[in-house]
Amino acid sequence: MIYEIVIYVHMVAASAWIGGSLLLFVLGITLRDKEAQKIVYFYIGPLYGYFESVVLVLLLLSGAYMYVVNGFHDNPEKFTYELGFYMHIKLALVALITIATIVHMHISLKSNGREKTVKEKILARSSSMLIFLLNFVILWLAIEIRNIL
Repeated sequence: MIYEIVIYVHMVAASAWIGGSLLLFVLGITLRDKEAQKIVYFYIGPLYGYFESVVLVLLLLSGAYMYVVNGFHDNPEKFTYELGFYMHIKLALVALITIATIVHMHISLKSNGREKTVKEKILARSSSMLIFLLNFVILWLAIEIRNIL
């Protein structure tokens, strides 16, 4: 029963994480008026950032729980070649997306309400694009892992 709840929480959190990323991506490319973009991101940015921080923690905790419950932490035989390959790639990408999220949030919250420096713009945009793209790779890996299990 607990395992099923954890899977449900993981799926809902993943949906919220990817859905929020898609929303902000679409806003970023469709809002051509820079003043409107500043206003929208000024209000939505911090709210989204805190919400997504909670969602990321839920994803990390529920993912770690499933990793342990499925015996991956202490049973190397659980890793068939294909499953082990996908699992290790997914874990590495989750670590990368977590680091990119921390960088992006730090810059975005620090610069909210003021003009970003050139360095901040480059880091914020590149980390945002990295997060956006990695979402879909991690989702594909999750589907492949689930198919194997």
